[in-house]
Amino acid sequence: MVLLKYKVDPADVQAKIKVALSAPPSVSLSDAAAELHITLKIHIDSSVREGQPITFMVDNTVFEVKEEGDGGMDIFSRGGFSGIRSTSQDSTKDISLGYFKVNGRPKSESPDLRERGCRFVTIPGDGSSVTVTHRMDWSRIFKYEDKRTKEDLAPGERFEIGLGKGFLGSMWWCWGDLETNLKDKRLHVWHPGPFRNEKPDEDFVREGNWILGEEPMLLEWVVDAEDGRALFEIVD
Repeated sequence: MVLLKYKVDPADVQAKIKVALSAPPSVSLSDAAAELHITLKIHIDSSVREGQPITFMVDNTVFEVKEEGDGGMDIFSRGGFSGIRSTSQDSTKDISLGYFKVNGRPKSESPDLRERGCRFVTIPGDGSSVTVTHRMDWSRIFKYEDKRTKEDLAPGERFEIGLGKGFLGSMWWCWGDLETNLKDKRLHVWHPGPFRNEKPDEDFVREGNWILGEEPMLLEWVVDAEDGRALFEIVD
């Protein structure tokens, strides 16, 4: 599901989040257990609340990592990333990771995002980074590719993978850290924006130990040009 985007006044932006994409330099054909690791390094570049951490929901974004035992399709097969493309510009060597439109359903209709099964990441407020890593073994790499197999690869081939349009960002965020001030809080689905229901009243929020979300578009997500794709080489 592509993230909903709408324009906001740049002066209202609360923080700029920088993201760098990387992969290991090589993947070995002779290693049956080899994995391609796609890592996203995230840090707060600037903020109106200097020193405060930011917690954001990762569901349906490039930051959503499929854990062992999770059902459904991973973010690669939903368009979160490009396919694996040959740097030779020969499209017959590209590897499709799948592209399916999936409308997921929450585990619960509760307004509590944790009860809905949503997942979150906290970006430190001190300027340091947090990393999110996707892992694909050979089976996953070729799961939806119907023209090429692992046996078609040759040492020396180089590939790249990039971020999918519309999947960089988050549909919910707030100030705070999951391990400290948010640890015992209930994270309410509501946040400001042009398509939201009426805001819960202050008594409800206080008595229910709730945290409301901030407006999603007030986080600016930036990927530097040189960090917008990850390159790797096939080795023997």
